[in-house]
Amino acid sequence: MSLQEIKIFLKQKLASTIDAVELTSLMGMLIEAVTGWNRMQQIVNINTELTKEHQAQLENYAEQLLNGKPIQYILGKAWFMGNELMVNEHVLIPRPETEELVEWIISYASIINKSLSILDIGTGSGCIPIALKLALSNCIVTGLDISKEALAVAQNNAKNLNAPIHWVEKDILNTAALETSYDIIVSNPPYIPLREKKNMQEQILNFEPSIALFVSNEDPLIYYRVIAKIGKQNLSKNGQLFFEIHYDQGNSILALLDELNYHAELRKDSFGKNRMIRASLK
Repeated sequence: MSLQEIKIFLKQKLASTIDAVELTSLMGMLIEAVTGWNRMQQIVNINTELTKEHQAQLENYAEQLLNGKPIQYILGKAWFMGNELMVNEHVLIPRPETEELVEWIISYASIINKSLSILDIGTGSGCIPIALKLALSNCIVTGLDISKEALAVAQNNAKNLNAPIHWVEKDILNTAALETSYDIIVSNPPYIPLREKKNMQEQILNFEPSIALFVSNEDPLIYYRVIAKIGKQNLSKNGQLFFEIHYDQGNSILALLDELNYHAELRKDSFGKNRMIRASLK
């Protein structure tokens, strides 16, 4: 079967479940992953016969896509701030909105212009601390997570990208204070109330780790409250909290932070949704 024929086969198999524009992009990514051919080389090799092994691999990938598996998990990699990261079903797929949070932190740290100690709580794939360390090489960066499996992914990514980072395995909800003070504490914690499960895409529900996504309906701000209280103990003088938030929780989190004696600033993402907060103690 030629590359042209396998592309026709993939389109016929997936067209009913995936938008045509997205499908073209996904097919290009899958073909490159299997053959090593970039987009231009795929055009040049359109009539080239594929090996049976390559055909079988592409058919297997198509079946996984058909079952809703995100392409990042199929390929085992995702991109964040220009960095290629290993991902699996123990970690969330990095989102573009989180890049905007990281850019805000980098902008703030660049103005301060000194070596800072930074902690990322709920580090997952390590996308946040790795991006910060690569951009702010003089800073001391730590990533914390409850999941041993997630930390293994993060450590692998940091090693591959030559980003020296400290790693801590800890349940932040059962932590009153940390052993070290930090200039910046950042977190993109679980913030989706369980009641919203019914409105979410199946590929997220079926493949991404629930522990990193959902909180109880009764106390959806629990992580922000706990981390803000830890900040009162562990933020250095003029230290900053940076949070990613659910778009409709902004005012509630601002009120929570005000009660805990923080000044806070709410910022929208590029889609115009409330998405990020920076806070410092009054």
